[in-house]
Amino acid sequence: MYAEAREEAGLTQKEAAERLHIGLRTLRAYELGDVTPSDEIVLAMSRIYRKPELTHRHCREKCAIGRTYSYEVLDAVSTDLAHVVLKLAEELEEAKDVLSRVMRLAVNKHCRGDFTEQEWREFREAILEFFDVEHSVEILKMALGRTIDVAELVAAHNKKCRERGYVKKKAAV
Repeated sequence: MYAEAREEAGLTQKEAAERLHIGLRTLRAYELGDVTPSDEIVLAMSRIYRKPELTHRHCREKCAIGRTYSYEVLDAVSTDLAHVVLKLAEELEEAKDVLSRVMRLAVNKHCRGDFTEQEWREFREAILEFFDVEHSVEILKMALGRTIDVAELVAAHNKKCRERGYVKKKAAV
């Protein structure tokens, strides 16, 4: 995946290694799969190659947390920005359609045992619509990452969350 991304970026191994500040043999080892690059190197590759999906794929394949909680990289669908935004709008509509059902089912429920089997199946099915929205947002971030620095947008969002008091203040160490 790393060699393909580099080649699509139009870089030779020598050029990529120089930009990544690593040795040519190290880059070759990464590209052959003999050595797993660090998270920092993959992040640098994703930026230099303009391939934000490298970070997602790396986490999904190389990290236990990523294997458990990351969505599949949808590489069989269009990642054209207009198509991605249209798909997100569609998923938002579907989630909106189930929102009232989710709210109705969640009233007075505090744990799994509070649901009947039928309610739980309905609730779970409806919640999956929200996961479709989240997955579409992840694809949007990857599509945007080819043209802008999504890390800046995430930082701005996180700052807004802190300013609104959504994040507990960390104690001074």
